[in-house]
Amino acid sequence: MNLKQMNKELPAGSTLLHYRIVSKIGAGGMGEVYLAQDTKLDRKVALKVLPAEVASNCDRMERFVREAKSAASLNHPNIAHVYEIAESNGTHFIAMEFINGETLREKIHRDKAPLPKLLKYLIQVAQGLSKAHAAGIVHRDLKPDNIMITRDDYAKVLDFGLAKLVEPQRTFGPNESGSSEIATAVMQSARRTAQGGTGD
Repeated sequence: MNLKQMNKELPAGSTLLHYRIVSKIGAGGMGEVYLAQDTKLDRKVALKVLPAEVASNCDRMERFVREAKSAASLNHPNIAHVYEIAESNGTHFIAMEFINGETLREKIHRDKAPLPKLLKYLIQVAQGLSKAHAAGIVHRDLKPDNIMITRDDYAKVLDFGLAKLVEPQRTFGPNESGSSEIATAVMQSARRTAQGGTGD
């Protein structure tokens, strides 16, 4: 299979290992995203497929593997779960949790969600990021499009595509702050503001 073939959009019904493609649901700098059915566990998943030109680039391939390892090491209700990184016939991909919901951007601009509700989502995002920061992982591409609001109304952070493993946390001096401390401070400030609001 050549690079041109590998770059073709995956048709519905095709398979990568035990994942059956349902439809394409998005695309970004690190590849296309497909809704797929895990035929082993009978569940919907999101498959993030790495472009062939990236797979052939050692540096970018390392970044792709780092994304999967970084995200897979995190276990938190406000972070989308990564199930595995795999390869099938020259196509490299990540299988991750499929979030059935809307982006935070849609909640803000289309739904005009009230401020107390948005603050609730941001508190949940801060909790997830605090967990990631404690593990030495920084998202580096956090934006409303990378935050999904589930059908049962809680936030999940997606796409650690620009995640970077940083040095293990060290002891900070009296005039310094660690990334997890900053996340905690933001979370506490947002919680105080939300409590002073009118509720959902």
